[in-house]
Formats: sequence, structure tokens, C-alpha cells
Amino acid sequence: MSDTVLCACGSGLRRARCCDLDLGELPDAAALAMLDDKAAEATKLFNEKKLAEAEALALKLLDLGPNHRAALRVLFEVRKSQNKALPAERLARRLARLPAATPQVESAANLQYAQLVIGQGRHAEAEWAARKALIATPRDATAHHVMGVVLTETGRVMDGERHYRRALTLLGRDDGTVLANLAWNLKLQGRLDEAATMYERALALRPDNSRAVGGYAQVETGRGDLGKAIRLLEGGIARWPDDRALRLLRAMADLLRGEAAAAAARLPDPPEALLPAELAVRGQAAAMAGRPAEAVGLYALGKRLQRERYGQTYQPEALIRQAETYKAYFTADRLLNMPRGGDAPDALGKPGPLPVFLLGFPRSGTSLLEQLLAQVPGFAPGDDFAPVERLIELVQNFAFRTDGAAPVYPAALDSTLVGDGLDTPSRLRALQAANWAAAGLAGPEQRFITDRAPGNVWHLGLIKLLFPDAPVIHVLRHPFDLMLSNLAQERKLEANCGVSMQALARHYDLTMGMIRHYRGQLTLRYLPVRYEQLVADPKGTLVHVLNFCGADAAAVPPEAALRANLPTARARQPAHMAARAAIHEQGRFRYRRYEAIMQNLFTDVRPILNPWIEELGYGDAA
Repeated sequence: MSDTVLCACGSGLRRARCCDLDLGELPDAAALAMLDDKAAEATKLFNEKKLAEAEALALKLLDLGPNHRAALRVLFEVRKSQNKALPAERLARRLARLPAATPQVESAANLQYAQLVIGQGRHAEAEWAARKALIATPRDATAHHVMGVVLTETGRVMDGERHYRRALTLLGRDDGTVLANLAWNLKLQGRLDEAATMYERALALRPDNSRAVGGYAQVETGRGDLGKAIRLLEGGIARWPDDRALRLLRAMADLLRGEAAAAAARLPDPPEALLPAELAVRGQAAAMAGRPAEAVGLYALGKRLQRERYGQTYQPEALIRQAETYKAYFTADRLLNMPRGGDAPDALGKPGPLPVFLLGFPRSGTSLLEQLLAQVPGFAPGDDFAPVERLIELVQNFAFRTDGAAPVYPAALDSTLVGDGLDTPSRLRALQAANWAAAGLAGPEQRFITDRAPGNVWHLGLIKLLFPDAPVIHVLRHPFDLMLSNLAQERKLEANCGVSMQALARHYDLTMGMIRHYRGQLTLRYLPVRYEQLVADPKGTLVHVLNFCGADAAAVPPEAALRANLPTARARQPAHMAARAAIHEQGRFRYRRYEAIMQNLFTDVRPILNPWIEELGYGDAA
């Protein structure tokens, strides 16, 4: 009976011929060739728009030969034309994994699957297919373009840039879509002037690209020209009045100007009809207008839609396993015997810049501290442009293989105790210095590079081995304020922890527990800095940080300049600097104004957060 059950994916095939297919019982090439004429007939029917007949014939052929490429392609095209996303995706994946007669056929099938998944925003899942396509046809511009998209949207922006530029070289001409994607890549790298120029070129070729208009507007916002950004957005909205992304960006521009009523008016639909990002902006407008109850209702609805409509859930399992592994490995006794990285010299043989690692839960104030440090001569804002965790793959590559087995991090660090492995920390430190230089961060005038990568919380063990004397600045904020501030955002956070207050609290507990472990086992140059003190006394706090780092505290700008927090001219600007604002104290213990409104939400997370509130000394403020 199970052989007659249709597959749950919706392809229309029997389960035994679809997702439960036994790959060991597939027909050989000779048997498949007997179906070629009928497959050509199915293709002809599809091209003639006779979808029902094409579908019926393709299903019959695939029941006989489930690995027949032409029949599978017809069924995929039928399901795609019917807007049946899941079966189309499953069929495209099978096509991508079938042996192909030529590299071009293999590349086309893999690009088809990669682009389908990218269109759903699942860039990481597209990587294996994009890589297969590029390896099959290394001189194909489309393959390089798709690889550039995957790398850019999974955070490897400099690698993505190389593939975009290679695509343009192979095309031998400018292409509006590739240029626009390259412009967005440069924007993510903080190279805003270059991004603006690239968007101009892209839109000159493809003025109908609404996404490019939105991207260009965000670049101009980052460059400090909000007026030009607004003109771009209003021009785009006039042309595409139903474009929700442009409308949302225009509302966000209103918020930057402090115009709450205007922002809300641009998102007039009933709350239930809005997207989570739109609800977040509507909520921020309500909060700005002094309506906290309305704001919380909008925030909570947005999170509920993320969970119920879009199926987003907190997924900490992999990080919990990682935390357990790292805690077991990174102990004082083990690291005591491991070699440390020496100074990595610059091109002139001088000691290179020292990283300053900024730790903090999202919305804790690490971006504000990086903005203030960027105003001090000798400091370059590194944000997460060159995260240390990217070196983990090299740790594994450098490690000695035991019995032919590939070493796994962190156990791969055991190789640093033997032979040339003793040089591994210094080699990795030198490679990181090269990464800073490639990112345009290191220069003769730079003594320090701030590193705000979110993954640093997990990798303090590796950081200690590579940069034993690097300052680690931990920005702390009242946990309830962190919960409230993150509730108001629609951002992709680690392990999807932003989908609820409960998830945020659990993730806070997980990451703080990791920091507590490292502090107990490693001799870190650790300095806690409170957000509340940072906004109340920015100059005094900054002087304290600079003295801790060994920097010249006399170079701190005047109090008024720090509080204004004005943009500084740099070739490379982290994204968070686009939304910088004058320092204020409105977020200091903000949760108190919301406690009555959010009583149930706070009650749910108190058992998780109260121990940390007491441990961090916030008990009197709670």
C-alpha cells in the first residue's frame, strides 16, 4: 500500500518515486534512453501551454524513470508555473543532484536550484548548488554572480565582491543587476562612496530596479545626506506606489527626522495586514509619540506573526552543544600550556594594530561605544568586517590529522602543542592582520581596531591564544531594557532569538554563561562598561576605556562633540554608523516606563533574568 501513497511534498509523484526514492534502484542510461521520445513530447506539450497534458505525461515517465532529467524538468516547470513552492523546490534539488552529461547542464541545474532558494531568502542553503555550478563552469558569469549573492548575504562580503567583479569581467560589459548587487555589497563593507557611484551606474542601465533605488537611498542615508535619500525614495514611490520596501524605508527616514506621525501615516494598513518589519516601525513611531501601550501591542503582534505566519522559532540547540564543547575544552589547565600569538608586523615591520574586542548582547550599546572610539585618533571601527571566527577553518586545516581523520575545532588546537604547530597562533594572527589590511582597516596611523563581531562571545578562547593582550570591553545594560529594545526591532538575530521575549531571555542566559566561563578560566584583559554610565557620562567613560586599552586619553574630543556623535569622514563606515544619533538618556532604565504595560511579558522572563540582574549589580535598580 505504501507504494501507492503520493508524496507529501506535493510533487504528484508516488512517495517511492519522490522523497523516499531508493537511489540504488534507479534505471540505467540505456533504460532512460527508451523514454526520451515521450519526454520530448512532454516538453513540447509544456511549451504549447498544455500544462495538464504535460504534467500527466511527465508523471507517467517519472514513475518509470524517476531520474529522467527531461521529464523531471517538465514536472518542475509545471509546479513552478502553478506557484507550488515546496514541490518545485524538491524537484529542482533532485535535478541539481542528478549526474549530468555536460558541465553546462550540471551548472544550469544547480543555478536553477540556487536561484530558487535565494528567492526565498535562504542564501546559506543555496551555497552547495552555487559552488557546484561554479566548479562545473568557472567561466560562466551567471555562476559567479549567483556565488557573489550567496557569499554577500551570508556575511562573506569581500569574497562576494570578488565574484561580482569576476562576473562583470566575464560579461565584458556593465550589467545593471550585477552592478546593483555589487553596490549593495560595497554598502555592507562600509565603502559608501564607492557604493553610491556603483548605484549610479546600475540605475543608468536599469532604472526599473526598485531594489536598487532602495539600496541607493540607504547608502545616501549612511553618507549623511538624508535629503537625497528621501528624494530617491519619493521618486521611487511615485513610480512604484505599491512597493512596500520603498514605503517602509521612507517611514524609517521620517523616524530619523523625529517625525513619528508622518512615519505612521506611511504605514496606514490595519496592523494585521502589516509585515513584521512594518509593525516594528509603526511601533517605534508610537513610542516616539508617547504611546507606549500601542507600541508594545504592535511589537508583540510583529513577533507573533514571525512565529505563527512565517514559522520562525528559536533554535539554540546547535549553540548549546557548541557551548558545552567549548566549556569542556577551554579550561585554564589546557590553555596554560598552549603557545600564544606574537605581534603581527605591518608592511614596514612595525607591530600591527591591536584589536579591541567589544562584547555585548544586541542593543547593549556596543555600536555606540564603537562610534565614540572612532572619534579618537588611532582607532579604526572594524565592526564585524573581519571576524576572528573565520580563522577556525584554518585552525582545522593547519592541524595534524590523526589516523586520516579530519581534525575538528576546538580539538584541532591540540596540534599547536607539537612541532610547527607551535607557530599556528602567530600565523593566524598574521593572517588576521592581513584580513584587516584587505578590509582597509589597518594603516600606519591606526593603533587599534575595534572588533564588534557577534561571534566573539563564543570565541574568547581562540582570541586569548591569538591576541593574549587584547582588551575585551563588555558593554552591559539592564537585562529588561535589552528585552524591550530587542522586542522593538525586526532583525535577524543569532539562533533566531528575537522571535519572543522568552527566546531573548534564554539566549541572553546562554551567552552570559559562556562569558562567565571564559572569565573564570582565562586571564582576559576584561573591562565591564555599563550602558547607563556611557550615556550619562560619555567622556568620562571613554577616558576610562582608553586608559584601560593603553591609548592616549588626552585625544578624547570635547564633551559637546562626543554627545553630538556626528559622522566622521571615513572611506569605510560600519552600517550602524548610518543611524547614529546624538547621545541621550531616554533608553536608560526605559523598561520602568513599560513595566505596567508589559507585566505579563516581564513575569515570564524574570526567573531567567533575575539571577543576572543581581549578579551584575542591577538589583537596586530593578
